[in-house]
Amino acid sequence: MNHEFGAELRRRRVHAEISLNEMARRLNFSKGYLSKIENGRQPPTEQLARLADAELGANGELAALVQRAGPDPPNGDSPVDFAHPNRREVLAFGSSLFLPLGINEADAETAAEDPQTRLYYRDQFDQLRKRGQQSAPGLVLRTIAVEYCTLVELAEAAPYPSSRASFEILAARYAEYAGWMAQEAGDNQSSMAWTRQSAKLAESAGDQALAAYALVREAELAMYARDAARTISLAQQAQQHPGADPRVLALAAHREAQGHAMLNNSRDCRAALDRAETLLANGVPDGPGGSPLGSTTVADLNLAVSGWCTFDLGLPKQAAELLERALARTAPTARRARAMFGARLALAYEATSDLDRMCEVASQVIAIAQPIGSATARTELRRLTRAMARRHNYRPAKQLHVEITAALFGFPVS
Repeated sequence: MNHEFGAELRRRRVHAEISLNEMARRLNFSKGYLSKIENGRQPPTEQLARLADAELGANGELAALVQRAGPDPPNGDSPVDFAHPNRREVLAFGSSLFLPLGINEADAETAAEDPQTRLYYRDQFDQLRKRGQQSAPGLVLRTIAVEYCTLVELAEAAPYPSSRASFEILAARYAEYAGWMAQEAGDNQSSMAWTRQSAKLAESAGDQALAAYALVREAELAMYARDAARTISLAQQAQQHPGADPRVLALAAHREAQGHAMLNNSRDCRAALDRAETLLANGVPDGPGGSPLGSTTVADLNLAVSGWCTFDLGLPKQAAELLERALARTAPTARRARAMFGARLALAYEATSDLDRMCEVASQVIAIAQPIGSATARTELRRLTRAMARRHNYRPAKQLHVEITAALFGFPVS
């Protein structure tokens, strides 16, 4: 594999009439390192492959030679089975959380018919989303789980189908957000379980938009697992779902774009981003249960996702410009979003050899990511430490490496 990539890199470079010195300058790698790559004596990194692919206009063919295979999908590539849940299944899921279930039946029925009860849980959900941007995910997840179990029992106690459905939709929203918090806590298996539970409840309540959004969330989990093919497949399933509204279609298009970017497929990536931008142009409507689906803390989500994709397409300078603009429009209180996109911005600056700005941004990310425990930000920081291995002669980078390592393993930095 090393020899195949190196030979193809050299063939394309020579065909483009670019010297080894010039290619090293354009990619911000040393001439000696590139020579070893071309001769098969050094394994290429995924980042180098993306940069070289973009520079030589290889349309993903060069990068594909070193693409990392993602993990096997948990249930193949078929659509998720959204069978309607029965009471035993729902309560068994709650019991698996080791939470006490059992509200007095008369009290539960009275509460279920009181409109103030539903308003309370809608408001509580909005507060939990805000808290999730500021606090460690495990702390938020515990509260979500308790409220979820209560909502399930209220749904069961509701004497009329309409009130039952409204509580099921709220429970589904809580489950969907629990999946995100579990992902941020680094527990992808639990995240998948919560996401699929959300889909089942949404189907039971007849909310097809939320059921479709569950596919978007699964696509996101596949994306962070670096499984491009599954990311694209799930995102396309979400876009084909009969219940997908414009907001869900836009978020699904973002996941599809990110999947294509991982494959260095610029044309399809840009097409998906354009679709998302058009769909988001009419604003962010309320979603099931009141709050909009997906992130609402990033003022220009399409700009941020475009920056994310542009980095994966091997264009770090353009990616840095896009991400800087997106973060400038994002409130300081959106700590989780700022950590996630900020870590990717630091990666972009490393790739352009703007090491001073890389250190500045990465230090900000560490300060944000540590207290909120963002697994997604940690994933990007790990990528940054691998990329920084070639910066051993730059003293600030050495100190930054120590700080990132300490942050990743939870040790205080002296």
